[in-house]
Amino acid sequence: MRIDAHVHFWELADGHTIWSAKKIGGLQHDFTPAMLQPLCQSAGIDGVIVVQAATTPDETLYMVRLAMESDFIKGVIGWLDLEADPMELRAEIERLKTIPKLCGIRAHPPKQFDPSWLTDPAIKDSYRNVAEYGLPVDFLANCTQLGPVGDLLIDVPEMTAIINHGGRPFVMTGDLNHWRTDMRRIADDTSAYVKLSGLVERAGVEWDVNTLRPWVEALIEDYGCDRLIFASNWPVMTLMSTYRLWCDALNQIVDKAGISSAEKDMLFGGTAEKIYRLTEVSSSPK
Repeated sequence: MRIDAHVHFWELADGHTIWSAKKIGGLQHDFTPAMLQPLCQSAGIDGVIVVQAATTPDETLYMVRLAMESDFIKGVIGWLDLEADPMELRAEIERLKTIPKLCGIRAHPPKQFDPSWLTDPAIKDSYRNVAEYGLPVDFLANCTQLGPVGDLLIDVPEMTAIINHGGRPFVMTGDLNHWRTDMRRIADDTSAYVKLSGLVERAGVEWDVNTLRPWVEALIEDYGCDRLIFASNWPVMTLMSTYRLWCDALNQIVDKAGISSAEKDMLFGGTAEKIYRLTEVSSSPK
């Protein structure tokens, strides 16, 4: 399968506080599976993984309900309160593990994310608990925050970690240096994976294939396709691109990079299927 490993769905009437929709006018309306599915079909994408956009357990349940109603949604990455009492946290992890299609977590705090949060010993212990239960963890951090993320991943090497949106580089500037230094350190010193997404949002309105090429090629060189995961970040990416335009641009870059068909299969779905255990979670009992 070809999998888009990072999309969001929301309906404003549900009352979940979606931080991106709250901040950005162009996202202040509903985005549903019925809107995305034909775009995916047109681009040759077979299914998606939906990712938390609100820091509440209720939004996770909303996503799970959507997933149970649609074979198009292959997995759910929900939210987990890492600041909870350790016993409560373990109980919540055990509960999440029983939920069909729950394939991972993204566990940022309800307050504004500060990278120093990751250095808190209690938060590190919480991540160790998550790792012990085998739940993959997505990390959302921009390129100025990659140092603390790398430190955490080195301290908790047993965790299956996925850096979202290519580490959110400042693509529009064209300056790869600091971002690549931090991303290469994570590549060399940890077993982390990276979602190949989020680049068009950081590229400005006049981006083209050549704008994105150096960033994609750097990630392919440093991580290899078996540690890269295709994703779109829909609907946030619609602020700067169409779905098909992003897919076509990435395909052009990847094809010119000279990778094998097997490597391309891993990048566009195989790695996501493997690390999120999509076959396993889709068959979990209700």
